[in-house]
Amino acid sequence: MSEAWDLVPGDTIVRIDLHRRYGGNKQSGIAPSAQSPNIMIFSDPGGNEHGYYDRWDNETGVFLYSGEGQRGDQTMDKGNRAILNHRRDGRALRVFEGSGGRVRYAGEFEVASTQPYVIQQSHESGSARMRKVFVFRLVPADDLSTVFRH
Repeated sequence: MSEAWDLVPGDTIVRIDLHRRYGGNKQSGIAPSAQSPNIMIFSDPGGNEHGYYDRWDNETGVFLYSGEGQRGDQTMDKGNRAILNHRRDGRALRVFEGSGGRVRYAGEFEVASTQPYVIQQSHESGSARMRKVFVFRLVPADDLSTVFRH
């Protein structure tokens, strides 16, 4: 069994150590854990090349997080479904800045209760071809989970 969650917003950790402690896929941007009730989500500014444009909507206080799938229209399965159903499944959404090496914990978030996601157009990874992408609307679970707000 994994350790109890002990990271606080602003903490940094080497990603491989994070997964050793709490589980989850070491390479995916959305990493549901089989050994703890957590879903680790990684937001990286370098994701733009793959059609991922994560950002804060400062008007609403919502963090907009692009779903998983780099080619073709995204589907509501795997990591995308894990995010959407995190409350029902009793899992915490843990958002991190960065995708490899040392990552920074931004805090616990929840999918917005009204309009949990929108569908937008974005380009495929390495291509100008357009596709449908889920953009999840995430809200901080507490006041501490805003350390990476820009």
